[in-house]
Amino acid sequence: MPQASDPRAVALNVVLDALRPGRDLQMVLDRNLDPEMDLRDRSLATELAYGYLRYKGRLDFVLNCFLKSPAGLSGKIRVLMGLAAYEIFFLERIPDYAAVSRAVALTRKRFGSRMSSLVNAVLRKCCRVDAFDPDFFRQDHPGEMLFLSRFYSCPEWVVKLWQKDYGTDMAREYLKQSLQKPAAGVRLAPGEDAGRLDEHYVLQRIGPSILLRDNYPGLEDLEKNKKVVRQSFAGQKTLWELGMGDWKSPVWDMCAGRGGKTMLMSSQGLQVWASDNYLPRLAGLKKELLEQVQVQVFAAQGQSPPLKKSSGTVLVDAPCTGLGVLSRRPDTKWKRSPRDVLDFCRVQKELLAAAANVLPSKGQLIYVTCTLSRQENQEQVTDFLKKHKDFECLQTYGTGADEDLGEFFFGARLQRR
Repeated sequence: MPQASDPRAVALNVVLDALRPGRDLQMVLDRNLDPEMDLRDRSLATELAYGYLRYKGRLDFVLNCFLKSPAGLSGKIRVLMGLAAYEIFFLERIPDYAAVSRAVALTRKRFGSRMSSLVNAVLRKCCRVDAFDPDFFRQDHPGEMLFLSRFYSCPEWVVKLWQKDYGTDMAREYLKQSLQKPAAGVRLAPGEDAGRLDEHYVLQRIGPSILLRDNYPGLEDLEKNKKVVRQSFAGQKTLWELGMGDWKSPVWDMCAGRGGKTMLMSSQGLQVWASDNYLPRLAGLKKELLEQVQVQVFAAQGQSPPLKKSSGTVLVDAPCTGLGVLSRRPDTKWKRSPRDVLDFCRVQKELLAAAANVLPSKGQLIYVTCTLSRQENQEQVTDFLKKHKDFECLQTYGTGADEDLGEFFFGARLQRR
């Protein structure tokens, strides 16, 4: 499919694709953004796609108020109107009339004049709505969980899960932070000097792991020239908090994925074995690691380790529901279900058991997730320790809401006696 040049058309294509199972928002966006597009148009398409998916629940409720038969509306038309509604409510630099006009034109081009009349009528009504007024979302006297789901744009089952696991106040805080743009975390490339960075924009630093203000000038150039790599600061900090500097080599990164944590560990002089069961990710990791001789990369199913000798440490950066990183991956919340918690828990138990089998006495097992779910986090560790009496928990760590990182990781450091 040829790439669209209209940023609103690009955002529509991206959102529709990203909401499909197995799709990743940023990867879909990268495929759809034409390198020849004007930078302002690329930025607008990105803002619309991410912003819409963060606020989809709130936008859907507003739209439903002005539709006679919401359930009968085409999903593509709904997304198109939702993107325009986001533009109306959140992008002050664009006049309402312009947002409406461009949405109507795109509808006419894609779906015909009859649909464009409906879009025009609904969006004009949206222009008169205060989408930041909580009372608008309480107009039919919903229960508190449904209200929070609408206003903070999160599936009701997630709101109920967080309320049960963390209490109403913390659930509300997690919901608020899930709508924020995540903090700008980077990792210095090997051999690069932090002195290249403007200290005015540096908020925190732990070794090569750096938290920047989100308006850092020239960040794209630093990435393009491979001086820094974008990587969640909250995720990096989790490894530091779990004593990464003291881990025994070799470290088996069982679920290495794209290799961000592999690279961080390698930068600290740790010998790393990196594996994953998804070959395209491994290919990308191998490309990044051409000069990192202390890293061995191989394909493996974590539940069936092919190792012939024990590793000193096993990092299980486990597959999870990802409910702790909704600010960065807002499409995730619309593709998860309560059943996914159970399915991921089963996989996590299998991975932890497999990791335990290759660890010698005093070997350490590092368990990390990027989710907010006690069943996948604290309860998973408790269950493991009950089944493996020869292990003890040295420490646990969880990103604090007061750290204002917009992302939440959990980690546990376990050791065989």
